Amino acid sequence: MNIWEIILENNIEKLKQIKNISKNKLKERKKGKTILHFAIKKKVSKEIIEYLISKGVDINAKTNKKETVLHYACQSNSKEIIEYLISKGVDINAKTNKNETVLHFAFLHFACQSNSLEVIEYLISKDFDINSKTDINETVLHYAFEVIEYLISKGLNINAKTIYLHLLPLHIACQKNSIEVIEYLISKGADINAKTKQNETILHYACQNNSIEVIEYLISKGADINAKTKRNQTILHYACQSNSIKVIEYLISKGLNINAKTIGNQTLLHYACRTNTFEVIKFLVEKGINIHEKIRSENRTTLHFACQNNNLSIEIIEYLISKGADINSKTKYQKKTPFHIICENNSTLEMIEFMIENGADINAKTKQNQTVLHYACQSNSKEIIEYLIEKGLDINAKTNDDETILHFACRKNSVEIIEYLISKGVDINAKTKQNRTVLHYACQYENTLEIIEYLISKGVDINAKTKKNETALHYACRKKSFEIIKFLVEKGIDINIKSRYQLHTALHIACETNNSPKVIEYLISKGADINAKADRDITPLHYACQKSSKEVIEYLISNGADIKAKTDTNQTSLHFACRLNSIEIIKYLISKGADVNEKTNQNETVLHISCQNTPTFEIIEYLIFNGVDINAKTDINETALHFACRYLSIEIIRYLVEKGLDINAKTIYDQNPLELACQNQHLSLEIIKCLIENGADINTKTKQNKNALHFACQNSSLKPEIIEYLISKGIDINAKTDENKTALYLACRYDLSFEVIEYLIENGADINAKTNRNESILHISCLHISSFETIKYLIEKGIDINAKTDENLNALHYACRNKNTFKVIEYLVEKGVDINAKTNQNENALHFVCRNNLSFEISEYLISKGIDINAKTNSGMSVLSLAIKKQNYELIKILLMNDVNVFDLKLNEITNEFIKLFSQIYSINEDMNNLLKSNQFSDLTIQSNDYSKFFVHKLILLIRFDNNESILQKFINICYKKSKEDIQFILNFIYTGFIDFEKLKNNLSINQNQNQNQIQIQNLNLNQNQNQNQIQNQNQNQNQNKIQNQNQNQNQNIEEYQNEYLNELKTKKSKIKEFLKEIEIKKEWIKRKKGRKGIIKDLSKLYEKEETKNFKIICSNEKEIKVHKLILIIRSELFKAMFELNIQDSTNQVHDYSKKRNETIQQFIYFLYHDEFKIEINKNKNYEEINEELEDIKDYFQLNPNSIIDLILNKI
Repeated sequence: MNIWEIILENNIEKLKQIKNISKNKLKERKKGKTILHFAIKKKVSKEIIEYLISKGVDINAKTNKKETVLHYACQSNSKEIIEYLISKGVDINAKTNKNETVLHFAFLHFACQSNSLEVIEYLISKDFDINSKTDINETVLHYAFEVIEYLISKGLNINAKTIYLHLLPLHIACQKNSIEVIEYLISKGADINAKTKQNETILHYACQNNSIEVIEYLISKGADINAKTKRNQTILHYACQSNSIKVIEYLISKGLNINAKTIGNQTLLHYACRTNTFEVIKFLVEKGINIHEKIRSENRTTLHFACQNNNLSIEIIEYLISKGADINSKTKYQKKTPFHIICENNSTLEMIEFMIENGADINAKTKQNQTVLHYACQSNSKEIIEYLIEKGLDINAKTNDDETILHFACRKNSVEIIEYLISKGVDINAKTKQNRTVLHYACQYENTLEIIEYLISKGVDINAKTKKNETALHYACRKKSFEIIKFLVEKGIDINIKSRYQLHTALHIACETNNSPKVIEYLISKGADINAKADRDITPLHYACQKSSKEVIEYLISNGADIKAKTDTNQTSLHFACRLNSIEIIKYLISKGADVNEKTNQNETVLHISCQNTPTFEIIEYLIFNGVDINAKTDINETALHFACRYLSIEIIRYLVEKGLDINAKTIYDQNPLELACQNQHLSLEIIKCLIENGADINTKTKQNKNALHFACQNSSLKPEIIEYLISKGIDINAKTDENKTALYLACRYDLSFEVIEYLIENGADINAKTNRNESILHISCLHISSFETIKYLIEKGIDINAKTDENLNALHYACRNKNTFKVIEYLVEKGVDINAKTNQNENALHFVCRNNLSFEISEYLISKGIDINAKTNSGMSVLSLAIKKQNYELIKILLMNDVNVFDLKLNEITNEFIKLFSQIYSINEDMNNLLKSNQFSDLTIQSNDYSKFFVHKLILLIRFDNNESILQKFINICYKKSKEDIQFILNFIYTGFIDFEKLKNNLSINQNQNQNQIQIQNLNLNQNQNQNQIQNQNQNQNQNKIQNQNQNQNQNIEEYQNEYLNELKTKKSKIKEFLKEIEIKKEWIKRKKGRKGIIKDLSKLYEKEETKNFKIICSNEKEIKVHKLILIIRSELFKAMFELNIQDSTNQVHDYSKKRNETIQQFIYFLYHDEFKIEINKNKNYEEINEELEDIKDYFQLNPNSIIDLILNKI
């Protein structure tokens, strides 16, 4: 019986019978633990502990996780053992590799098992630091809520945050739904509106856990019910994931917006569909939530989300479809339909049948050309696969990578499905574009030997290679399946073939993926080349030393693996082993002759490598004991002490210092160990003291003029006590780097705690110091939401709130760079920051808000405070243009509502969404609906106050036809007729998107016996001469009779009618030409493409002309004037003569609506379609050809079902 077994028996007598317990035996470890750790963990008697210590066991030994025996004793909750160990000098302040103290362990044990405060009280009585934090800033309060009252009474910080998530104890209490703890923490000052790193509040956490009691209590105590996370998630979003209708109803009753959306456009219904609770989904839909909303990034609908659930019920899908959910909606990038997702997620046959019966497209393909059958084949349901094949799905369909359904089936472990597919004729030898066969797939995924055997029995090529030259054996070795590896080898697969790029053999892969010794032994026994070199000259032994067990390494070396083999960077097996940090492997390699002083191409020894990979003290000690050159330097002059100071704990640093390493040695970048220690994530006063007390030069600087304090102020682990010590040793607190950055600047830049920043300032740090870019500490602090306390403190200390950098950025510009800084922005504005300050690029804060996608609340706030919404950058980019570019529709809307200048928008900036928003705000839809209902067309004159709406006409048509002028022209040509009914027909198309194609064909039907050959097309070229300031007269001697009354016989010759219309247009053009002459419009102005101040200025001059008094628009409000101006700009963007397109008639006769009605109608048609308008009549074109053109247009509209209704005329 060995000593470990005796201790396990807790038998002191047997232990004493062992004579001469060697020190090596006492140093022996199992799984990183010493015999004393083991004894304390097993709760042996104090007598055994005393006996082992009396025999010389190391009382301060640490496990691989740096846990001491005192950590173990605190877990065991034995005050007697703890007292004894402390009396023997065990380090009470020792910390694990996660910076956990013995008190953390004691509290963890208390929270999990114990009901006694005895151990905790005892440790605290020893002046223990109760505010000590782990690596992620967890205090003991995060470990044990049952002892909160006791801890807080001792002065513990109740609002301490963890590093990564910024969790408060109160967040965790809300996760646990512990109302008593929550009430107590809040009563003691816990911040009820504190936010995590993702801006989750306490209330967000409470809403995840369905406790109405906790939620009601938090709201009653002032919790912000409207708080949002960084992704704009409200507490209602979180509640919808928790499936409690009671909570959701309560929150809605408190006024929360049921239509709230995240940044990604996810609604509450998306969240509810994730969790698949029918009651919640039904409740939200009945409350009016939009079921069709899609998330922005992927266009996934609520139906997509619902279909992702493995426990999906038909009831939910049926309900969503009954409410209008699109069963064939596709995601944006992958083009997956809900049916694809259902087939992918192991659904039932009943669900598949339901989807098909309700219109799911069975032939739909994803972007990768995957059918629903591909997905079904990896779901392990033979009955679904059979059903889909019976429905006619192509069994040989291939994806873009040429994967067949058999490839997909081989991802799953079902011989039955594979047999069925092969029996149906699926090509068993099909290869993907990467040349991967079904055998490669079978070996790549978790499959049984049965499938591999079956595929090979069916003739699959066992030696088939991919484009990377990998066989099935390469794949099998990655999956570590001995049975499959053995079977493939026995079937004759080439064991030493190398992959194309990495040059891996099967043995390389087996060693790299930590296969069992049995696999390694088998491959070698079958002839695997044990010293084969892969890319970079890596051998299987190299991989094994970094990834595998000692047993594998022993086997490789005993069978001829070259222990001295080097990679192309001169790394040996020992270098690789030192990365693994296994003392057993390191000892074994050295015992077999591995050279501890071999250097890599960068001159790194194994000691350098170890010091970069958090080794145990035992490894460092062992390497030095075996002669490693302790003073060796790398290519950049780094010693082992440099690495240790950057990465390791005090124990190893102290040991290396004691061994005589040069404490002031500098790298080629002039960094010494002290400066690197200040960057160590384990930074502690103990490390700094150790170095300085042993002669480290505190005033040395790097080539960038950084001293130790500069580096320390970039480290989140920095504490005031370290600054205090460095100052006491004479370090210059206001020393500047090459960029004029002080320690205070860096502390603000790296968002260190307010405690550190306050300490620096109170101890003489210059609050007004600036960098060489004139950046102040206020500027840099405004980048961080967590710096609010710092910002307030700096302003209270008198820092210049309006100071500007060289780029003319002020504090507000900086605050508007970062999301979720509303509180900071609000405070800066209240304190008098210049809200309209502009940068060198002429950007104001609103440009920054828009560019960085800050919250809508920030934009709204700045606008309410008077920021210039029409500011433009040097490149002419307005806030509105930027908002359109960023698709920030909320900002666009508020800008329009605040009468933003829209004149300078380019045509490509007037997007569908912009038109929609514009239409809502200016009531275009309502006015146009009224226009359609009217029997009179007098309101179509520009004189009317509907002029403000005319800019929409041409734009809508262009959008309808995707700016395809030829299709647009074809439609206009076919639709053109004289009758008032057809004009109404065209208007109806413009504003509703509806076309009665049958009616259109009937109207175009001409008595074929008489008229087919009479259809003629003439070109009417109304192109204006842009090189002259005149509009040419076209055939002035032609007949100028008025176009006949619209009740004229419909069978009248079309050519005659069109000639009359042509003459009418020529008359109009003459009048326009005369008008342009009168007001002396310069040709340069007419040709101008973009609306600038000059155009508006010229327009205002035009208004002043007496001759244009009848041209002036009767406007009911200022908005219509703005729209009128916008029309002109849009027209000029289309490269057309501005006034020719807009001026209808400057004569007084324009008011004679009764006499001029037909003229006005034709004038409107001219106005609407004037741009390069051509009427074509071709004698050779018959009715069938026209009809064919009409069908083309009809097909086009079928491809664009959401045209005008979504764009302009949805009921608002």
